[in-house]
Amino acid sequence: MVNLDSAPNADGYPSPSQQVAALHAFLRIKNPRVATRLAEVIIEELSPSRGESVKSLANRLKPVMARLGIRMKHATALEAAARIQGHSSWHATPKGVREAERYEQAMPTSTFPRAQGLFAVEEPEVTEVLDRATGRYERHTDVIGDDWEKAVQLRMELQTSLHVNPRFLCSTCFTPVYLVCQKERKNLYFRHTIEDGRCSAVTRGPLSQEEINARKYNGVKESWLHLQMKRWIVACLEADGRFIDIVVEGRWTGEITGAWRKPDVRAVFNGTRVAFEVQLSTTYINVIAERREFYRQEGGLLFWVFSQFNIGARRLTQDDVFFNNNRNAFVINSRTRDESVAAKRFLLECVWAAPRVNSDAAPLQRETVPFDALTLDSATQRAYYFDFDGERAKLAAENEARRQARHKALRERFEAFYTAYLPDHRFEDQEWQSLVRDFAAEGASLPGHPGSLQKGLLNSLYSAKYGKVFGWDYPNFIQIAHHMEPGVRKYLHYFRKALKAYNRADLIRREDHSGKWAVKVAEYKERIRADDPAYVPDTEHDALVDVLFPEVMATQV
Repeated sequence: MVNLDSAPNADGYPSPSQQVAALHAFLRIKNPRVATRLAEVIIEELSPSRGESVKSLANRLKPVMARLGIRMKHATALEAAARIQGHSSWHATPKGVREAERYEQAMPTSTFPRAQGLFAVEEPEVTEVLDRATGRYERHTDVIGDDWEKAVQLRMELQTSLHVNPRFLCSTCFTPVYLVCQKERKNLYFRHTIEDGRCSAVTRGPLSQEEINARKYNGVKESWLHLQMKRWIVACLEADGRFIDIVVEGRWTGEITGAWRKPDVRAVFNGTRVAFEVQLSTTYINVIAERREFYRQEGGLLFWVFSQFNIGARRLTQDDVFFNNNRNAFVINSRTRDESVAAKRFLLECVWAAPRVNSDAAPLQRETVPFDALTLDSATQRAYYFDFDGERAKLAAENEARRQARHKALRERFEAFYTAYLPDHRFEDQEWQSLVRDFAAEGASLPGHPGSLQKGLLNSLYSAKYGKVFGWDYPNFIQIAHHMEPGVRKYLHYFRKALKAYNRADLIRREDHSGKWAVKVAEYKERIRADDPAYVPDTEHDALVDVLFPEVMATQV
C-alpha cells in the first residue's frame, strides 16, 4: 500500500498519498466511479520522483495504464503526469520540468530490429502490439521477424506465459495476443485470447481454439498408429532395465496445484520422471506449451516422439518441438523397437541440425542413438543428443575471436600508416589501397585518398586514447576539447565516449584552469536534452570507429 502520510516530502515534492489523490481526481473526470485503489496501484508501480521529467513519467504511465485495461493518449498521459508531480496542469508546468531526456533514453530500446516480416501475414487484423517488457508499441512484422527459428521459439514463449503474464497486448483493445500460423503456409499473425466485439480487429472464426483442438485431436488420438507407437515405446522401456514405474495412460497429478495430465507413457529413468508423448499432426502449440510448463513445474521431463520426421518440408507442429528442443527430434518405429529389444537398450532415431559459421544450419542429420546418451534438461524441457545451441555459441565465439584478431591487425596497420602520413602527407598508394580493401571487407569504409580522412575525428580519438595531443600543435589536451566544441561538434558524441572509455576526465579537469570547459559541458548537455539539431550526432563513421577504437563504440554516455 502507498504510505498514507499526506505531507509533502522534505524537498516540497508531493508525497505518495498526494500523488494518489491527484491521479484519482484526474481519473474521476472521465470515470467518476474509478476506485482509489486503482490510483494506489499505479503510483506504487511508477514510484515517481523529483528527478524525473513530466514527459518521462508520462511515457512510463501509458503502458502501466494499458496493462490495467485503460488506453491513454499521450496528451492525456502528460496531463496526468503533471498532476501527479504537483502541477495544476501540463501547460502550467515549468519548461525545465517538462522536458524529457532524448526519446531513445526515456524509453527502452526495442528488442525487435526492423524486419521485412518474411514469416508474417501480409495484411493481418492486428498490425501493432504493445510489448509489456519495454512499454513500446511494435509492428507485427518486426516482432515476428525474418528468422524462422526465433519466430517459432517466440510462439512457444508467448503460449507458455499467456495465462500468467502475457507479454503482448493488442494495441487497439489491449487484449492479450499470441502467435498462430496460417493453415496453408508458414505465415504467422497475432490472435486475441478473447474476441467479444470490443475490438475492430477480428482474428478468429466462430469456433474457439479449444473447440478446434478438441475436435481434431480426439479424432485421431486413438488411431492405429498412435496405439502402435505406445506399444513400441513400452517395449523399448521394458527391454532397458534402467526404466522403472512404466505406466501407460496413467494420470500424473501435480503435487502443488492438483492439476493433472495423462501422458501416453510415463516412466522413471535414473531418478528422472519422463512423460513420453506421441506427437500428432494436430498437437497445437498451446497444447505443447501447457504440457511443457506442467512437467517443468513438476520436475519431470516431457519427451516428444515422432513416427517420422521429414528432412524436407515439415509441419509447423514438428517445428514447434524441433526448434524448442535444441534442434533435436526423436523418431520411434518398428525398426528402432526391434533394435532396442535386441540390444536391451532404449534406442531412438535422432534427427538434428548442426550450425555452420556463415549460415543458419547445415542439412539435417540422422543417427540411431541410445536414450542414455541424451542430455535431459528438465528446467528447460529439452532432451537432446547434439547440442546445437552450445556448438553455435562455440562457433560464434571462435568467429568473434577471429574478427577481433583481424581488427587488431587493421588497427595497428592503420595507426602506423596514419602516424607516418601526418607530418608531410607522403604515402605509398599501394599500401593505402590495400588498407581500403581490407577495411571494406570488415564493413568499414576509407576514402580513396588519405587526404579525405576526417582528421578532426581521428586526431581527437587518438589524443584521448594516449592522453596527449596527437596530430595537432595544441600546447595541451584541453585545447582539443575546445576545438571539438563548437568546431567539430558533429563528432562530439565520439569524443565524449572516448574521454569516458580512456578515463580522461581527471586530465580535462586538471587542465581546465579557467573553468570555461565546465561551462561548455553544462551548456551542451542542456542543448542535447532539448534536442537541439546542432547536436545531432553524425554516425556515418560508426563502422570505422568500431574497428579503430572498439572501446569507444562500446561506451555509453
